[in-house]
Amino acid sequence: MEQEIEEKYIIGKPADWAPQLTDEAILDSIKESDFSQQQYDDGKDYCYFLKKIEYTDDSQNAEYTCMAYSVQQPSTLEFASVNEYVLYTSEHIVFHRISVLRDGVLIDKLPDTKFKVLDNENQSMDGVINSSKKVNITIKDVRLYDVLVVEDTRVLTFTDKDFLRKELIKYMWISPDVYWAYGKYELDFINNRSKPVTYKRMFFRDDKGDLLPVEEGVITPGERYGFRLENYLNPVDVNREVYPFIDFATRYTYEELIDFVYPYYHAALTTKPLEAYAPDLATKLDALGEDLDAKIELGIEYVQNSVRYIYNEEEMHGHKPQDPWVTYEFKQGDCKAKTVLLKSVLDYLSVDSEIILVNYNADFYLGHYLPSLFNFNHVILKINHKGESYFEDATYKDEYGTLGNRSFISFLNYLSIKPNSTLQQREGYKAATFAIFDEILLDVKDNVGKITVKTTYRYGRANSMRRYFKNTNKKAVVDNMNSFIFSCLDIADENNSDKRQVFREAQIQVLQDDKVNNVFVTEYTAFVDSPYYIGSDGGKYLKFYDANIVKQTLKDFVHKDVSYWQVFDSEKYRITIRSDKPIKTDDEYTNKQLHLDHQHFKFQLKKNIDKYGATADIEFIPLSNVEVSVADVPELRDKYAAIEKSGYGLGIAIAKPGIFDSIKALFNKK
Repeated sequence: MEQEIEEKYIIGKPADWAPQLTDEAILDSIKESDFSQQQYDDGKDYCYFLKKIEYTDDSQNAEYTCMAYSVQQPSTLEFASVNEYVLYTSEHIVFHRISVLRDGVLIDKLPDTKFKVLDNENQSMDGVINSSKKVNITIKDVRLYDVLVVEDTRVLTFTDKDFLRKELIKYMWISPDVYWAYGKYELDFINNRSKPVTYKRMFFRDDKGDLLPVEEGVITPGERYGFRLENYLNPVDVNREVYPFIDFATRYTYEELIDFVYPYYHAALTTKPLEAYAPDLATKLDALGEDLDAKIELGIEYVQNSVRYIYNEEEMHGHKPQDPWVTYEFKQGDCKAKTVLLKSVLDYLSVDSEIILVNYNADFYLGHYLPSLFNFNHVILKINHKGESYFEDATYKDEYGTLGNRSFISFLNYLSIKPNSTLQQREGYKAATFAIFDEILLDVKDNVGKITVKTTYRYGRANSMRRYFKNTNKKAVVDNMNSFIFSCLDIADENNSDKRQVFREAQIQVLQDDKVNNVFVTEYTAFVDSPYYIGSDGGKYLKFYDANIVKQTLKDFVHKDVSYWQVFDSEKYRITIRSDKPIKTDDEYTNKQLHLDHQHFKFQLKKNIDKYGATADIEFIPLSNVEVSVADVPELRDKYAAIEKSGYGLGIAIAKPGIFDSIKALFNKK
């Protein structure tokens, strides 16, 4: 049966480079064993065999798969009966076999399979253009305890838009999920291209769990690479280890790869000057006179906020950017288009900048992958100004401030689109001043505490809080602040389920919103009755401990393969607690101070104490945007633990009244 049912799917035979399996060969491969029985005893399903072949030549990429798996669990029955395949514009799928093994008989289920081709576009209103299709298959009468056999080939035929895919192959084999066990697992990579393909095996382990050396090799044209596994259940410790994977890529250096795409970006940037297609924008820039920082700010914010971001998934790897005058005219474009327009603006201002490729999601792995343009999924701009480098993402919006005051984008690896580029890594980052400065005052008189929290936000914190106040109901903002303050005070209250009953007259207001320097200042005030923590000895304490000061993410970090990514803001806190009753000035916790000077951060806690209160000044200055190696994590964890032990805040103990104070209080009551 080899007729074309629909352009996105075909029912037909496998290609010549794939195995031509008979029913007898399928039946012979479905054998029970002690290994399969163990999976059933564990309440799981089992894959008897999986054959996977990645085939590539100069006209297509194709992936052949043939697998047979049990349907013992209801959850498996659901996806065995109904499945979907997402296919892009130049991709189709060929179904060779859909069968079930039932009571020892192999039954052809292709006649019982219903095929539907559906549009996969569902987010166009949000700026996502996705021209892919979904092939939905529904197999009639699949039963529990069947063995399902599926054999198909996905084929991507290169078109003129696929000029990079014609030249380059990028295929990533990632070891399977830990749920599935396999009697036999076969992987082959067939290179029928005119250029050699390199491969790199990484994060494989020996029987003791120790990492094996990285294995690299070359698959010359006409050659095949393969490996085989038997009675295989992926032993990866998913919480501590990276899944083993094999990276395949056409053999090129990054310097050679840039030569493919640089001419397209260069042509888009040099064919027309900004003033020729955006005279209104050029006039606005010129009107700012000699203030270059203001001009750069205007250019960035114009592209970010006035040009709609369109994410075109199909063309993301095309690397043929939309011309900037088209982006300017239609006020929309993908990350390439928006970044090219932003660079055009900076070129008009004679500000040095370069378009760079990044991958925020796979940043750690970029240093491990083989060189490929397909390693990257995003384009941003690097601006070189006054001896400093700044990274701006043209797809962001509602971001403000001159260079140096804007949000910091955290990533390590990038590739510049300019001649002779290779993969680069950024230096660690320290902000010029504090991203957050909290000034906290708890003033208690006659058993009533007044709380004042004045917070100055800068950089990304200012942008985030500005958006938060803009998009959040004012009552919700106050409620969230009430809950936060309640946790900091560590008080017990019978009505603490409703913090509005705990905090009276609570309000929060914006004191300052400076979008040029990107400073956002808020002030929260409230009253609370009896704001004391009562110790086990009956002693009364006034406390303010902000758990955000302690970086908890490192506590649970146990990964063996991936480095710890440190990206924290610089923070400053001034906590003052005043009481109308004398305090114990010699209390151990009240007097705790700390100074740490580590290579990855500096921390300082200083206190000033008098008879009726104390002030704690806390500064945390991290080296941000840095990888901390697995070997260095224990020492760093110990340093952060020392912050937690130091008290990371302020607490004062109310002195127990002496005999004369008790007599005085008695007369006051009378």
